[in-house]
Amino acid sequence: MGIPEYLILFSNTGNIDVEVKFKDHQGSVANVKMTTDEIVKLIDPRSHEFYTEMKFDDWLFEICKYQIDPLNRKITIMARKKRG
Repeated sequence: MGIPEYLILFSNTGNIDVEVKFKDHQGSVANVKMTTDEIVKLIDPRSHEFYTEMKFDDWLFEICKYQIDPLNRKITIMARKKRG
């Protein structure tokens, strides 16, 4: 699949909110919705590892952390601008 694009990664349906927080970057991106079974979309099918890079409106960022909050039905993706 290569590097996923956040805005088309999830179905935008379901009861889980997905939020992105950028570190050292003033930009923002829309929150989306996902279903619980879409958690696998955070995993590269070739390497079976969590994605460590993701595109946001075609801008490349490193993923610092995935934070799962099951009580509030929320996943937060922490990202920072890709260096180099």
